[in-house]
Amino acid sequence: MLEPGSESLIEVISAREVDMVRIEAELEAVCPITKTVDCYKLVLTYVPNNGRYIEFVSFKKYLETFKGKEILHEELASIIAEEICKAAKPKKITIELQSKFMEMNITVVKELKCTD
Repeated sequence: MLEPGSESLIEVISAREVDMVRIEAELEAVCPITKTVDCYKLVLTYVPNNGRYIEFVSFKKYLETFKGKEILHEELASIIAEEICKAAKPKKITIELQSKFMEMNITVVKELKCTD
């Protein structure tokens, strides 16, 4: 998680416009309540704006910064969505975090409109 005013770890590339991009990745963080490791499947869907795209290697490295950090599911989804909006400025973004806890399947969704 970046400090306010700091530069994004997510790099952006330019390419021809497509209608939508979907990325699936895995990441880990620590539950601040139980102190156990939470393993997530992240599904990121976004509508690019002006041919701006998330660069995959930097995005994976960004996700790795959450390993060992205590953060709630809801906060994690919001922070990732906000950071992508700041870096790539897509028209719209949806972050879906899926995890399992005590034999419960949990899905948290954060949607943002990043442009006016």
